[in-house]
Amino acid sequence: MTERTFVSQTPGPIVLGLSLPVGHARVEVSKEFTTARIELHTDDASGPAADAIHRTRSHQDGQALAVEVPELPGNVMVQSVRGNRVTQSFGTVRGSVTGLTIINGRVVSGGSSGMQTVSAVEVTAYLPAGSSLAVVSTSADAAVFGYVEQMEFRSVSGDLDADGVNNLVAKTTSGDVSVGHLTGRGSARTVSGDIDVHLYSGQAADLHTTSGDIDVQATPSATGAVQANTVSGDALVSGARHLHVDARSMSGHARTR
Repeated sequence: MTERTFVSQTPGPIVLGLSLPVGHARVEVSKEFTTARIELHTDDASGPAADAIHRTRSHQDGQALAVEVPELPGNVMVQSVRGNRVTQSFGTVRGSVTGLTIINGRVVSGGSSGMQTVSAVEVTAYLPAGSSLAVVSTSADAAVFGYVEQMEFRSVSGDLDADGVNNLVAKTTSGDVSVGHLTGRGSARTVSGDIDVHLYSGQAADLHTTSGDIDVQATPSATGAVQANTVSGDALVSGARHLHVDARSMSGHARTR
């Protein structure tokens, strides 16, 4: 196992910018935390994932803290096991990936010449209440527990699952975006991922996907306009009769109730 920890130079809320190309990010936000702490670990004691942790850079300017995990080299497959789920992601692959032999979810032979299987880089961040967060990734997922003031998420295939967000900007290609409670303004765009806002109490929501589904549950305190547009998925906006709603789908179903 390889581990490394970064601690904010100043107490109180911060703006954390996390660059994590491949892996998992777990963020906990609570008033119990007085100073931000970011922990990195991988199950590997050596190799590309361990090297990435050793080469991770951090920079702090006032209350803004940036943590940047470098890209893993090509011909590397990142594998992590969560319960019964095995997740495998590839770096920049050179050569064919056909002919893989997998036993109990682990690649043991075949595939691209020189391909190496490594464990995921796991990031756990503990942030004081009132903090904001930006995550940039290729295929890393982000799970946020607690409430963040500002949330920005940009990924190719990673998922975002956040408990509570005031203002949200999310953009992903094939990942899903799920928010427990949106209290301010939200913008989310995906190509094939789903967008779910379980409780919407904000002032404006601009949600677009190409082939994914959109599901929004508005509360009586929500105001402003809600746009929920998809091309081939379904769009459902509930509890929004007091709002201006634009729900559209070209080949799916669009409903407001």
